[in-house]
Amino acid sequence: MAKKNQAKTKAIYKKLNKLFEESPTIELSAKKRWVIFSDLHMGDGGSTDDFKRNSELFKAALEDYYLKNDHALILNGDVEELQRFQVSKILNKWKEIYDLFNAFNGKGDFFKTIGNHDLELQLMKDLPFNYEHHEALKLKFGKDHLFVFHGHQASKKYQEHNELIGFTLKYFANPLGIKSYSVSHSSQKQYKIEKQVYGFSAFQKVVSIIGHTHRPLFESLHKVDRLKFKIEQLCRDHVIAKSDQKEAIKNEIKAQKKELKTYYRQNKGHSFQSYVYNTLFHIPCVFNSGCVVGKRGMTCLEIENDKIRLVHWFDKNISKKYLKKGYHSERIGDTDFYRMVINEESLHYIFTRIKFLS
Repeated sequence: MAKKNQAKTKAIYKKLNKLFEESPTIELSAKKRWVIFSDLHMGDGGSTDDFKRNSELFKAALEDYYLKNDHALILNGDVEELQRFQVSKILNKWKEIYDLFNAFNGKGDFFKTIGNHDLELQLMKDLPFNYEHHEALKLKFGKDHLFVFHGHQASKKYQEHNELIGFTLKYFANPLGIKSYSVSHSSQKQYKIEKQVYGFSAFQKVVSIIGHTHRPLFESLHKVDRLKFKIEQLCRDHVIAKSDQKEAIKNEIKAQKKELKTYYRQNKGHSFQSYVYNTLFHIPCVFNSGCVVGKRGMTCLEIENDKIRLVHWFDKNISKKYLKKGYHSERIGDTDFYRMVINEESLHYIFTRIKFLS
């Protein structure tokens, strides 16, 4: 069994390495801002369209923030839900969203990769879009690289059975009004995919940015580990903080503790194994933008100057808790939509750790 698993891992690493070598390279400049979204799963606007829930939030984020602030936009796979819907119906329903994509594209600021739910685009002779589709991208940061790909490429089984999954969704789940069940609902599958990407990235000394699992990752840390690290750091900050700063830090610690306890309560029965993938050192080489179809909003990754940050977008009518003390959120215009930075780090620091610890 061990030999079989080793052979699978070797095959996946070989595929990812080939993908990395063949991917187009984009130079990151200090003057350009970037935002990466994945897993929109756009449908026909009906009851089984997962995108529908956060469509207005997504539209406001693109139109009122990222387009206005001159960001380049990367959509990292599973943009169209082609395993369930015809592309013509998706285009007709979400014309305003595609108009925004075209606005980014018109400035040369739009890039799109393929996921397992929109693989069909690779087979279409006449694409209904005015832009290219890539399987992966390399973002060049000095001598280092951020490798952007959807993530299904790290699962051999998912690639082999993708056609069967699509058939089941389109002809059984859709008529019954069942929303999609995917790797995003299985913590074990999520962890396996993340671990494969982690092993490859650490060996190649690159930062990999994926989607697919719908689970946000920052510096290879799952939410549980990230919250624990954050609480520890805040405790250290409180010790050396000035007297007028201590109360704010105390409130933030309370908020982070409450969120961690809530997560444990909502995920009873989960083993909560470490998400640092059993390596000797924690290497911050895997990031995940999460998804646009979350129940409490959507997440994305932003890159600006030498910083990378994980951002949560939410509607105050759904996620009021983020407007309380301890959270720092920014309202978008006069809307009910808010942007909140969850974590931020220097890319110079991240690549230094990768080089020394890998």
